[in-house]
Amino acid sequence: MTEELKMWTVGDGGDAAPVEQARHIETENLLEDTLVKNPNMLIPGLKLVGRQTPTGGGPLDLLGVDRGRLVVFELKRGKLTRDAVTQIIDYASHLEAMSGEERAEHITQQSGHGGIEKIENFEAWCAQHIEESDEDPQSSSVKMVLVGLGADARATEMVRFLATRDVDISLLTFHGYEHEGKTFLARYVQADRKTIDGFRSGKKNREERRRAVEEFVENHGVSDIFCKAVERFSKLGYKKNPRSDGYTFYVGRSLKLPEHEIGFDSPLSLRVTRNGEMRVTFFPISVHLCNQKFQKVEQSISFEREPPSNAYPTNDVPEQWYCVLDRSGWDEHKETLFDLASAVSTKWDETERSARSQAAQSADTD
Repeated sequence: MTEELKMWTVGDGGDAAPVEQARHIETENLLEDTLVKNPNMLIPGLKLVGRQTPTGGGPLDLLGVDRGRLVVFELKRGKLTRDAVTQIIDYASHLEAMSGEERAEHITQQSGHGGIEKIENFEAWCAQHIEESDEDPQSSSVKMVLVGLGADARATEMVRFLATRDVDISLLTFHGYEHEGKTFLARYVQADRKTIDGFRSGKKNREERRRAVEEFVENHGVSDIFCKAVERFSKLGYKKNPRSDGYTFYVGRSLKLPEHEIGFDSPLSLRVTRNGEMRVTFFPISVHLCNQKFQKVEQSISFEREPPSNAYPTNDVPEQWYCVLDRSGWDEHKETLFDLASAVSTKWDETERSARSQAAQSADTD
């Protein structure tokens, strides 16, 4: 990938004259100020909610919301390096470790600085600014965007490596040029997941992804049993987040366990294999909450175990449990699976109430 953009002006007769390249923007603050005033230069429709927001690893440059997803921006005055990649992962992991309530409170308290509007209540702000079809910024994963005046080979390679493994990270560079007394900024997306509208993450919006799921399960001949299963899981209080081949179900309230710093959001997923089979995956937090029930159920359903790819392990349960069932197997075991999901939902609520009660007692003691 070339580091320099060559520009020419082309006259009516086809003659091309080179355009002098201006100096790159000299300071990080100049670029940052411009982007704060014009967030659409980063992502169309982006809403900024924080600037120099404190995290455990230091202040992150910009924090925004795009279609309901939180976006962390790390800006550099020069070329982006591998250090910038590790830095933005540090920032994002700090926000991910917060519960939904902690994240909302943190954003509320830290807003209103450096040209960012003051948000009195982030939950209320979301209700006004986030579409119903968008993600929930209090529970969804955090996107990462590196912004600089170029990037070295190591940073680009690292971002591409992560992006191809479904990590929502992008590398965006700006270059400044001057011509006839005017300053021009050119934007390049050097590495990210598959783009939509030039820059957006490869994730489609929720409605587009829901339609894609419907088409996928229809093409694999299991639309009837899949839709009924989704309805049953939803009646248990689970919200659904569409994936390419099914749904991940989440509670909408992050669950904190006393021995864990992170919060847990999703208990299970329902997906369809390319063979038209139903795959139900219970994430480690579900097995942790109802371990004895899972051990008992395993006498009738053959569960496989694997390291979780998009969920956190617990101290006691490092793996997620899953089963893959054809149509006859699904008819035989579906009620047992729904009963498991119901038990997890009940235990989730009990654990959450207990945690709130202990927190209140601790506050009263202090």
